[in-house]
Amino acid sequence: MDALLNERSLCGQFDDIYSFLDSVKPVIRCIELIHENSDIAIYKTADFYDCKIIKDERLCDLAKYKLTDELLRLKISLDREVYEKPHWDDEPIHNISEKFFWNDEDVSATSLAEAAIKGDMLLSFFLEIFKDKKLTILNEGNIYSVDSVHTPRYLVEKYSSDLHINRKGYLQILYEDTRIDCSTMEDGYGAEILQKHEFEGLIKSFDKFVQHESWESIALDDGLEYKKYTPAEKKKNWFLGRKYSGKTIMKFRFSGVMRCFGYRKGDRFRVLRLERDHTVSDNG
Repeated sequence: MDALLNERSLCGQFDDIYSFLDSVKPVIRCIELIHENSDIAIYKTADFYDCKIIKDERLCDLAKYKLTDELLRLKISLDREVYEKPHWDDEPIHNISEKFFWNDEDVSATSLAEAAIKGDMLLSFFLEIFKDKKLTILNEGNIYSVDSVHTPRYLVEKYSSDLHINRKGYLQILYEDTRIDCSTMEDGYGAEILQKHEFEGLIKSFDKFVQHESWESIALDDGLEYKKYTPAEKKKNWFLGRKYSGKTIMKFRFSGVMRCFGYRKGDRFRVLRLERDHTVSDNG
């Protein structure tokens, strides 16, 4: 399986160059994750740089704009992907003389048709009709389903095995730039100890945790039961030792008996350990 940049997702929909570059962050992150974790090739058309960003500006016109440091980094990452091979239209796999349709629109000889025949994913820029969804492509009586990927979350939800990402890595990507930080999750006490349905329950609770408006509303959530870990005896302290000195260990519930332990640093909750049977929580 490979990936194709979706030229149909750039049709001059942005108000200006800067709003485009701000919107492209999820796609750049998807590209980085693919290159960091797999041998998946990212194809595009040979003239992808001609795609329109705003009504009268194309990707190649970015060169004439003065950019901030952050936007310049995004532009460099995007340029590297757009201007380098491979180009799927050098040797297309699908028959470009055949008719392909999506939503009653003729998408013959496009990345949508190529992805349909190859069984590849599309990497799509910000356009609601392409944002993290399956596209149904019709061709000569055949029906194909193509994933249109926009965000890192959708990418790893669909392709974590292809990217060779373990559960800890999966959680880190899912909760990048949120209130949950899984980079501190300890080996032996992490998501790998959970059964599939338990892992799904953890994600639901993490989602709930990060969707709260404030730490105060988290503390008031009876379902999460977010509170301080207070072992009755020093010898029963699961986090006894210099490594945790000075840290206020907190915990919250992600199922009837399962608990997530960690500590707050700034506006993030650093996950340390997961517990499946409540024996530790019984003591604090």
